[in-house]
Amino acid sequence: MGESDATATGPSMIVEGLLSTQRDDGTAHVAPMGPVVSEDFTRWTLRPFQTSTTFKLLRSNPVGIFHIVDDVLPVVQAALGQPLSLEFQPHAAGGQILTSACRWFRLEITDWDLSSIRSEAHATVHSSGHLRDFWGWNRAKHAVLEATILATRVHLLEQGEVEASLAKLEVAVTKTAGKRELDAWKLLQNYFVEYYGHADHTGFVDNKG
Repeated sequence: MGESDATATGPSMIVEGLLSTQRDDGTAHVAPMGPVVSEDFTRWTLRPFQTSTTFKLLRSNPVGIFHIVDDVLPVVQAALGQPLSLEFQPHAAGGQILTSACRWFRLEITDWDLSSIRSEAHATVHSSGHLRDFWGWNRAKHAVLEATILATRVHLLEQGEVEASLAKLEVAVTKTAGKRELDAWKLLQNYFVEYYGHADHTGFVDNKG
């Protein structure tokens, strides 16, 4: 988590979204990312792990496009390494813009801190754009996002802790989800079932059927 840093541009916060970087062949690599940003979106710190594809691509080409999104399904798919079906348009100065995003920011890395396995890449905004309005707040979307974060940290947590958290999150999904949120939740359930073993050894329902 980023510590609050009150400055003239406001305190720092973490915003969740999708970052696209560019492979050598020009295609987009997409990964979920929670950069630390100022409230006015002028100061950015990306924090990719040095073992990640995103880190390697940013080191070879220090440009990425961060997307504010309201569809949780591609966030889950990207986090779990599932196939993505997304459309992009090229930015004139380089990079790929996700056409289904609400907003985008083309970022250029200015300096790195490589002292930790989780690097810090400080960036400036080269350009930005608005594609459509944000859909709105929804409890299921937030619950799916929290469950996705659990999935990325499952190797660090006790199984009982994960199951208890998912049981609470599932309440919001059951009450407020649409189709995209339900599809994303099913992917997450399947992931946890596979991670922990057979369904009868866990509190999860196997949704593969």
